[in-house]
Amino acid sequence: MPSRLAAAVVILLVGAVADVASTYVAISGGQYVEGSPVGAAFIATFGLLPGMLLTKAAGMVLIGIPVAVAGGTRRLVATLMCAGVGVLSLATAVRNVLFVAGVWP
Repeated sequence: MPSRLAAAVVILLVGAVADVASTYVAISGGQYVEGSPVGAAFIATFGLLPGMLLTKAAGMVLIGIPVAVAGGTRRLVATLMCAGVGVLSLATAVRNVLFVAGVWP
């Protein structure tokens, strides 16, 4: 049985790939607007892939700091950072697919 941290890393990787791919398709297909102001700024400044990776790193920091301050172990902090950003990335990928399909405004 894989550890929770390993599962969280898989969720992060799958979510990140789905997010980048669906954002690329959404941008190339029309009037896409990045939902996150931080993500929009990073993408405008650094380009699509580096900007999205920086956005994910910023999200991991925002998730990890409160957990670490609350006394979480390094393993717990890493697990929650990876799983949190992975789940948010998967949700964003779903939003992008709905946008491309014309279901999302």
